[in-house]
Amino acid sequence: MSIAESGQWATFFLAKEQFAVPVEDVQEVLLSQPLTPVPLAPAQIVGLLNLRGAIMPAIDLRTRLKFEQVAPSEYQKLLVLKTNEGLVSIVVDEIGDVFELAGEGWRPVPDTLELGHRDAVFGIFPLDGQMLLGLKTHAVCADE
Repeated sequence: MSIAESGQWATFFLAKEQFAVPVEDVQEVLLSQPLTPVPLAPAQIVGLLNLRGAIMPAIDLRTRLKFEQVAPSEYQKLLVLKTNEGLVSIVVDEIGDVFELAGEGWRPVPDTLELGHRDAVFGIFPLDGQMLLGLKTHAVCADE
């Protein structure tokens, strides 16, 4: 039994790590969108995104996954994901490619992955000398 299904996977980079989500979970990719600040919001919520009338939270995935912080860029990239809670946008460093991945290629999360990251990653996929980390889209919105 495989950890994930075969199919197309969209990738993105965050803190030199490459993550993957099923293409069907991606609504769209955006560059440099204005965000409305939300006073007293959790640190991972960097604002609200108004996407053609649909209001959604913008989550700083670096903060959510406890990666080293970097100065905000005016050229931020946003990935709009479909989750059980509705649309959510995540701030990522770079947008990657789309890959066709076989379900049997996914491996369990190794014990060496930090505990905070293991909660958000369902598995790893070796690809061209690097590892794709499979992101649990529902974990992006989960309370810590």
